[in-house]
Amino acid sequence: MSEQTITLITILLFIFVLSAFIWPFALGIHLELEGRKKRGEPPQYDERQKLARLRAGNHAMYVLLAFLVLWVIVDQIGWFTWTESILDLVFCALTLTWCVWASDCILHDGFSSWKDKQKNADALSGTYSLWIMLFVRPFCEHGITASWMPYIFACGNMAVLLIVEIYKTRRDKKAAQEEDAP
Repeated sequence: MSEQTITLITILLFIFVLSAFIWPFALGIHLELEGRKKRGEPPQYDERQKLARLRAGNHAMYVLLAFLVLWVIVDQIGWFTWTESILDLVFCALTLTWCVWASDCILHDGFSSWKDKQKNADALSGTYSLWIMLFVRPFCEHGITASWMPYIFACGNMAVLLIVEIYKTRRDKKAAQEEDAP
């Protein structure tokens, strides 16, 4: 089998496995929303948080488009051989868009719902990033990807989200101290 065929099969299997995990979650979310409507509970996110999440999605899309343009330019110039791998492109793009979306949501209080704020649910972004890192590493170790670039992106994603979370925590503590000061 050629490398393109193996890459195509890997991508299709990845999409199939991802959809097998997402479908039950989507159904559960739909049933939960219907149950909330019947019970008359308020929505999980208020309008301001929904707008922050939508803006974060727009920013992630713009960064993804810029990344894809940059990837094509670097591939056409021929500086690196790993830019020819579609699997590397997919992993790098996914981790980059996750990082941009989650960072923007954390900074604008849109990542976790209001009732989860007491539990410091924004720290879950680091957990998700760790899962991404652990998922990508075997692909790089066993030579399925053309380089270690997806793992470097995943590690960078983890570092950026930790920095954003620390910044947000310090900013919130400073605002709370200013409110308490006479």
